[in-house]
Amino acid sequence: MSYENKLYKGKVTLMFESRRHRYVWEEEDRVIKSVTTALKIIAKPALIHWASTMAVEYIIEQIAPGQSYDEVELETIWEAAKWAHKNKKVHAGKIGTILHKWIESYIKGEKPQMPVNKKLKRSVKRFLKWKKDHDVKFLISEQVTFSKKYGYCGTLDFICSYYGENYVGDLKTSSGIYPETFLQTAAYRYSRVEEFPKEKYAGQLILRIGREDGTLEVGIIRGKENYRNMFKAFIYALALSNSMDNLKKFVPDRK
Repeated sequence: MSYENKLYKGKVTLMFESRRHRYVWEEEDRVIKSVTTALKIIAKPALIHWASTMAVEYIIEQIAPGQSYDEVELETIWEAAKWAHKNKKVHAGKIGTILHKWIESYIKGEKPQMPVNKKLKRSVKRFLKWKKDHDVKFLISEQVTFSKKYGYCGTLDFICSYYGENYVGDLKTSSGIYPETFLQTAAYRYSRVEEFPKEKYAGQLILRIGREDGTLEVGIIRGKENYRNMFKAFIYALALSNSMDNLKKFVPDRK
């Protein structure tokens, strides 16, 4: 299934092909790389540590002191430990997806029902309290944005007014706020202003709500110099990602 997005006063058509999960610039018949895809080029050592920790924790749960295990039992435990992080991610991902959809629906003014699940309800209540306590007004939700100049696109989570100033925002349900998230929002901010030059922003805002514990934290980048540095870093990541894609054509086929 494909979704049509009209941008730049209808002069640009950006099609999102859900099956292949890619964007195509119709007028140029060209695939456009997304911001999140470009940023995958950045190493994430914290995820490697987390994955290894999940494996160790699984083994500890399965192995009891003083007990004996045969070859088949041990092999089963070792094999399952390899995928412990995947199983953990799937479970947490389901909670995060539902939470993200609830907040997205709320921002759009759809008045979703309060979740029944205790973890989800706790996270939603903290989100609503944060909005009230900080005079937050949501202006735009789930907006496709595209930079013709640099050839990238993406979907920003929201634009909000925070204490009377406008911010390009991103909602995360991960375990922390990571540096590349600020590069992501800087890229969205640039492409948004490229399309709408009159829009002014005080900065970028990252809203993180924990999937398991409901922890809420906000990361904010203000200042033109910080914004320029974040965007410059994103452009470097985009260039490296594109270069690595181009190099793939020179890799020998070993089939």
